[in-house]
Amino acid sequence: MTRRLHLKTLAARLEIALANAVWLVPVLAAVSGLIIAKGLTEAKISLPKAFGILLSTGGAVGARDLVRTVATTSLTVATLVFSIAMVVLQLASSQYSPRLPGQFLRNRGTQVIIGTFIFTFVYSLAIVRAIRASQEFVPSFAVTVAFLLILCCVVALIIFIHHVVQSIRVESILAYIEGKTGKAIERTFEKLEENDRDNEEKGHADAAIPEHAAPILIEESGIVRRIDGNDLVRFARRRGLVLRLVKKLGQHVAAGTAIGWAWSEDPDSRAPPAEDVRDELSVAVQLSGDRTLKDDVEFGFVQLVDIALRALSPAINDPTTACNAIRSLEILLVKLTGFRLGDRFFFDEDERLRVIVPQPTFADLLDRVITPIRQAAPDDTSVALCLCELLTDLARAARNEGQCETLREQLQRVRQAYGEGAQQDVDAERLEASLVEVELALSGRKPRSP
Repeated sequence: MTRRLHLKTLAARLEIALANAVWLVPVLAAVSGLIIAKGLTEAKISLPKAFGILLSTGGAVGARDLVRTVATTSLTVATLVFSIAMVVLQLASSQYSPRLPGQFLRNRGTQVIIGTFIFTFVYSLAIVRAIRASQEFVPSFAVTVAFLLILCCVVALIIFIHHVVQSIRVESILAYIEGKTGKAIERTFEKLEENDRDNEEKGHADAAIPEHAAPILIEESGIVRRIDGNDLVRFARRRGLVLRLVKKLGQHVAAGTAIGWAWSEDPDSRAPPAEDVRDELSVAVQLSGDRTLKDDVEFGFVQLVDIALRALSPAINDPTTACNAIRSLEILLVKLTGFRLGDRFFFDEDERLRVIVPQPTFADLLDRVITPIRQAAPDDTSVALCLCELLTDLARAARNEGQCETLREQLQRVRQAYGEGAQQDVDAERLEASLVEVELALSGRKPRSP
């Protein structure tokens, strides 16, 4: 059992490592270049004479010179692409958020383009090594493939330049984060039914941690990357346990601290050894060195808020970008109203509670959005109006009274922060009108005529 668990743990860690690996595609491209070059040279494929004029290699010397030129050019272009990528990463990190470069490097399109140059370089080196001036046979087909590959590299360079120009635009960055976070919301949270008006998970009588519960100590530090509730349910059912995790996705866990608690259904029974529970958790709860947008919904909100705060800093002072980020946050928050938030409860086949996994509530995510932006720009009327628009749309989309109460609390904080900050009467009037619109939305009344 222990051996099988260790193998599953290694497989889970390998899956995370490969998902985060920037080197995977380039390494596969290099290996593929060697294999394909060897296969084409040993196959000794000759080109038909009809193609001789268009695809002539010019003998062994001409073929070697051509392939050498391809290898040199592909390496030079690969270096240029890498340099451009580093400049883009530095600009994105300083201008928008230090958490963006990782997303750019993990983009498969960028990796495939870099892999194309590396494939061409390695393939050309292997072909040069196979061509001998003393041999009568010249792998003309393999040399022709090298020539076609350098044309593909030119196309890839043009595509990469277009990709960089587009990806560095703040609108593209916001759309990328918004799209990835929206998909993470759909994967992470349960969707509400049409007749279900309760957006927050109800409390459960067995959810509280009892006195006889045993802590589950973690052996290594890291960030919670993935939680498989179904795996935890199967383990808890076999052992007759109830598990409650205390760390959410994206939270940091320090070695030697509790990641959760386990207790037996029978109060008189002792909890299993911590080592056994920890071995199972090492498979179902995976740690990583960084956060990603795949399943970590809060990380998407963190990045968008980062962009807004950086735009509101005195060094940049770009309220327009901040308002664009707020609108992206608004789209995600409105989307969240259609999903069940709060702690998630997992039951076994007998409808017994087995696992409690912590998840953010609507109030948590809304506060994570509004509070830092409100504190960063207490005197900016344009930002205040954007926040009021966000609250108004959320009030129209709210599914239950709990969400409305959360919005009322945030409305009161916005009113206190910006109510006396307007320097001119016209700004004060516009702000007050926006605040009234939020109140109308919360009361269910129609908006006033513009």
